[in-house]
Amino acid sequence: MKHFNIKLILKVIFSVGLIVFLFFNLDFDKILLIEVGVLLPFFISLLITTISLSLMSYRWQLLICHFLEKSLSYLTLWKYYFIGAFFNIFLPGAIGGDVVRTQRLSKHADITIKSAGILTLSERLIGTYGLLILLSFSMLFLNFPKDLGLTNYLPLWIFKSSPVIVLVCIPLFKWLLSKFSIESSYRLFIKIIALSFIAQMGDVIIAYIFSHYFGLDLPFSAFLFIMPLVYFVTVLPISLGGLGVREGAFSGLMVLYGVDTSIAIIISLLMYLTKVGIGILGYIIYLREK
Repeated sequence: MKHFNIKLILKVIFSVGLIVFLFFNLDFDKILLIEVGVLLPFFISLLITTISLSLMSYRWQLLICHFLEKSLSYLTLWKYYFIGAFFNIFLPGAIGGDVVRTQRLSKHADITIKSAGILTLSERLIGTYGLLILLSFSMLFLNFPKDLGLTNYLPLWIFKSSPVIVLVCIPLFKWLLSKFSIESSYRLFIKIIALSFIAQMGDVIIAYIFSHYFGLDLPFSAFLFIMPLVYFVTVLPISLGGLGVREGAFSGLMVLYGVDTSIAIIISLLMYLTKVGIGILGYIIYLREK
């Protein structure tokens, strides 16, 4: 327990340190650019996030019902997903809420924590593959920050064929999941990956909406590149709910595209507030379910 507390304290310090660093790099005059009109993209972002989490809940239900060979209420799993979104705000990494979902699934479905954990982990891994597909499509546009110089290290054909490479690897990914005793037909597997792809597109659209609000001319394809990378960094269990890491990664990548540092930080914080807004809904559901 003492070892756990030390790790938690270090993660809190790391998150707070990153946030403080971002605030010191923030030109507070730029905050004046935020007007009442930001409420429209903010509420649209809340709606998009709700739709994305609802699709993820359905994805989870498909996987669970196939694995357990019995039906579980979609509404119940939907509630668990939103409760998990609440705990994701402050638990280590961006997947801390998965632990909460696993515990509730184990109790509700009367299965072992191990089985529930395998289902939740598999669902998360499939979601990650959806992000890889998003990232691969961004490669088609070759719209990378020039400072990264990616095209200097790899031949052009790799970028142009990356979606095909990722899609062709689906059987390999399916085989890897079978090692966790998660087996399904290709029809179901493709359906779950398609749901993941659509759901993960939510954050890409939200980032694009906020950038448009601030008058940035970044193409949509840029966010297909940015958001998967931000997520991959955020899931590392080195912070509190991904706080600081997510904002730092997002603003850092935006700056590479030539975006003003303060604007990039403000957009990242607005996106975080969207997560908090959904987390509040999850907290209300959590209180009602206690």
